[in-house]
Amino acid sequence: MPKYKRPEPKPADPYRSDALPTDRPAAIYYRQSSDAQIGNINTTLQTVDMFEHLVRQGWAKDSIVMIDMDAGVSGTTKISERIGMSRLMALIESGEISLVAAQDVDRFFRDITQIQTNIFIDACKRKNVRIMTPRMIYDFTHPTMGAYHMKMFREEAQQAADYLEYHIKGRLARSREYLVDQGLWSGRSVAYGYMVDLRKKLPDGSRNPTYKKYVPFRPCADVLVAYFELFKRFNRNLLQTWKHIEQHGPFTPENVLELVPEGFKINLILKHNSIHNGRLMHSYSGLSTTFTNVVFLGHWAKKGVILHFHNHEPLVEEDLFMYAFNALSPTDFFGEPNPHYMPQRPFIRHDRAERGCEPPVYTGLIFSDDLPNAPHRRMHSGYNHIYDNYAYMLNNLRSELVFRVKADWLDDAIDDLLLERLRSTTIDDAAWQVAVESSRASGYAEVRRIEAEIRGAERAKETILKNLKSLHNPDIIRELEASYEAQEREITRLQGALTLLHEGKQQRQTVLEARPVLERVIAHWDAVPRVSRRELFEALAHYATVTQIDQINRRMTILWRDGSESAFDFRRGAQRVHWTKEEVERMGEMVERGAPQWEILKAYPTCTWGHIVPRYLYHFCNKGDSFVALYKGEKKYPYFATWYDTDEYKAELVASELEASSTVSRAGQGVR
Repeated sequence: MPKYKRPEPKPADPYRSDALPTDRPAAIYYRQSSDAQIGNINTTLQTVDMFEHLVRQGWAKDSIVMIDMDAGVSGTTKISERIGMSRLMALIESGEISLVAAQDVDRFFRDITQIQTNIFIDACKRKNVRIMTPRMIYDFTHPTMGAYHMKMFREEAQQAADYLEYHIKGRLARSREYLVDQGLWSGRSVAYGYMVDLRKKLPDGSRNPTYKKYVPFRPCADVLVAYFELFKRFNRNLLQTWKHIEQHGPFTPENVLELVPEGFKINLILKHNSIHNGRLMHSYSGLSTTFTNVVFLGHWAKKGVILHFHNHEPLVEEDLFMYAFNALSPTDFFGEPNPHYMPQRPFIRHDRAERGCEPPVYTGLIFSDDLPNAPHRRMHSGYNHIYDNYAYMLNNLRSELVFRVKADWLDDAIDDLLLERLRSTTIDDAAWQVAVESSRASGYAEVRRIEAEIRGAERAKETILKNLKSLHNPDIIRELEASYEAQEREITRLQGALTLLHEGKQQRQTVLEARPVLERVIAHWDAVPRVSRRELFEALAHYATVTQIDQINRRMTILWRDGSESAFDFRRGAQRVHWTKEEVERMGEMVERGAPQWEILKAYPTCTWGHIVPRYLYHFCNKGDSFVALYKGEKKYPYFATWYDTDEYKAELVASELEASSTVSRAGQGVR
């Protein structure tokens, strides 16, 4: 009787690749070597066509990841120096993708040393990730063809690197250098304000003398000349010139490419846009380079050396160009010291001993929350040699001044609140105990945070040591060794900060426990040194904040260590100089209804009548109007009088003294 059995499966063809892993996501890697190549036909092949090819192979559209962050990046750069390649390596290492597609192997690497290529191959092999190009699919884990595929991938990358090294940098680069040496355009960027004449012959058939040379492109050349004129108008102040251009222009025309005549070429490399209207313009550094570029004077330079003087038509007159050049370049056309160098304002560091005022007391302890994109921003201090005073200043993220506060005003306000705080805490036993406990607790949290960071850095060092024992790749080993050294430096820094924190904590504790000493300090506050006042402030408070209430008024708030706050409102300057909108409107209303002079003076006690009258005329009257004819109220005091010089003030003072004495008398009768 015959015996039957199932047919044995045919053995897999060792030379045939497995089916594509369409059940897992795939990635497309796109790279172009320069910005000028972005958008050409190769871009379409690497993005649109490759995406459609993967869809035809069976991948769902939402499972295809496009990695296009390396536009304008050379293939000779390292993996860590490319945003897109770093992202791709992260996807490979995490096992999120099964395949990487690219137009060619040279899109990945043009690495002469093959170090980056082998790192990439190793990652793809370990994570079973295939590489797809229009000509071939590389499978480094294939049992029989894997080694061959790795060899082919390396050879493709090596050929791409050789082509770049010997053909592009060798033959083509030498040809380009020859054109540059002759004063001709070699295919690179075109200076702003110029266009390249690519016509070999003129319309009459004769030879074109400006073939491959710069000729003025008027739509941009006029903008450039205006920049030089603005620089002269602002007296060689580059920052002020740039800020004016950013707000008012002139800007590069929107349709600049449409204005280029046939047979000519421009190549705009401007990337900065005005923050006010988004128009295209020079960056701050680009404007500085423009004002010292001899190409606009008609000269032709290569690598900082002028090869041909008067090589092409200049855009800027020589006197105007040299005005800007001598303001910004400390060297002349030949690299020698520029004898005509005259910057807008040379920096002179004045001797601090010659300053007529003391430096701020609370530098580093004043903050502001007025910047929405930079909360709790520290206010720095600076000296103004014109007015001979210090100020606390708040700058935005572009280092532009938002507002400033005179340092002596703010220091005096903090001193007053600090003295008031010391008096209240030394008199009240409960308040004193709260201050001591808050000072102790303030250092504990910071100590715990730093100690936790030290423990984390120690664990990171141990992890690196374990990884080093199992690795063989020299590049990865070097990177881990650098990380290990960085962790050691971080631990040293944290230990130093911890030591300083312990020292500062002991100092604060010593100050707070010296209650009898503080009572003597309060009694002789005016004799307390400025440094000691700062130490007392740091012992009792975290910091102070300054906020703008309006254009004139400010509010300073101190956050004490026990959680309470103290506030103080002040003006940005004297009332006789700085008025708020409400104060101006109130003055107008009082003058128009004929309020008596003493009432108006009382509303503005620090101002003389001579300060009030011109301000009213400025805000409410026409040129030539007379205040005497307009004001109908009672006036009996001279122009130099203030509220404190009036009989009404003296009467109020006497009445308040009588009221105070009668109150004391009644209190004494009540005691008896």
